[in-house]
Amino acid sequence: MARQKREDEIAELAERLRTIITPLARQLRQHANGGLTPSLLSAIGTIARKGPITLGDLAAQERVSPPMITKVVASLEAQGLVERTTDSADRRVSRVALTAEGEAWLQEARARRNQWLARRLETLSHQELGLLAESLPVIERLVQPEG
Repeated sequence: MARQKREDEIAELAERLRTIITPLARQLRQHANGGLTPSLLSAIGTIARKGPITLGDLAAQERVSPPMITKVVASLEAQGLVERTTDSADRRVSRVALTAEGEAWLQEARARRNQWLARRLETLSHQELGLLAESLPVIERLVQPEG
């Protein structure tokens, strides 16, 4: 009986957490987008973290097909945010990395998100800010890769 109660509590907590985090993530994306779609935003973030990265690895990271990632990269490339280079070890392989303009764009997008979130945090009480700060290590554990 105690096990079922714990499972029910965890299921309820999971639903509440998801319904809170999903809109928060959406709002953060909207304040950072600078005209980019969610797929482009996600790709540019992955390229910033993992780049220079092969198109195949980027497709795997983004969980999209190779033709889709080619379109995404072409769009980012057309906007001057990323550039493709040929891999020196295997000329058949392309790698993609942020350009200086892409790096600047990403820094501005991060600043916009941080400013928006800071304004929202300012509405919280000192006690609420403390509770949130204490919960961050737990949330960080949730987003770590499984394994």
